[in-house]
Amino acid sequence: MKHLAIVQIDDELTPVSTSTQTVSLQHSKLAGRKLISAPLVEWLVRRISEAELVDGIVVAMPDAPSYRELATLVPMDIPCHFSSKATPLARLADASHEYPSQSVVRVPLETPFCDPILIDRLLIMALQHPDKDYIGYRLDDGCPVSQSCIGLFAEWIRSGALAKASREIKSKTDPYRIDSSFLNYPELFQIEMLPVPQMLDRDDLRFSITDDEDWEQLLAIVDALGADGLDWQEVVRIIDNQPSIRERMAERNKLIA
Repeated sequence: MKHLAIVQIDDELTPVSTSTQTVSLQHSKLAGRKLISAPLVEWLVRRISEAELVDGIVVAMPDAPSYRELATLVPMDIPCHFSSKATPLARLADASHEYPSQSVVRVPLETPFCDPILIDRLLIMALQHPDKDYIGYRLDDGCPVSQSCIGLFAEWIRSGALAKASREIKSKTDPYRIDSSFLNYPELFQIEMLPVPQMLDRDDLRFSITDDEDWEQLLAIVDALGADGLDWQEVVRIIDNQPSIRERMAERNKLIA
């Protein structure tokens, strides 16, 4: 298998937030919330499956009873991997080892609008640059988009680099933020960062789900567009036509470190 997408459900992952921005929706609770009658984890898996260059999908979780219960929410054709490893980074690498592939596309659970076209752009870049270990998106100011709450993007990791990171990253904090385990170690990994589409290079977009306010905005967007009109351009168009929502998103994004 060339490209394996992994949806990572893990309450120990460090969210993009500060102490002033409370994260009230843990992954284990968020996964089962209903979006157009489907659990969020099923919704996200089906959305990822629209990426043309993804060869398979796995849902990765810690090996604990609260997560085992979530397996019933995952589509039957999608395998679940339960890992007893100590950190989110190690658990992601464990899933990659169990389901071998050349590379992993990591999709966080809190990004239900993660766009399949933007996933394919990552994979095209990976094919063009076989020497790279990690490929993500960046804003015009150089900030990795994984450290924003835009919430439309995945990240690509070469499987061998993921295994290396799991072995060699000894920081007490980086293994709880997957992107940091690569971005903070340019001496160990070859990194490429794609510019985000110009329409998305702004501070008034927020589609990651960290709390109930984010969730209510998500429901409103899905209600307005329906399940079949959720490409990123249409999602942004909805926000552009709702200045009060856009202003609130910008206000909340200011809290991000």
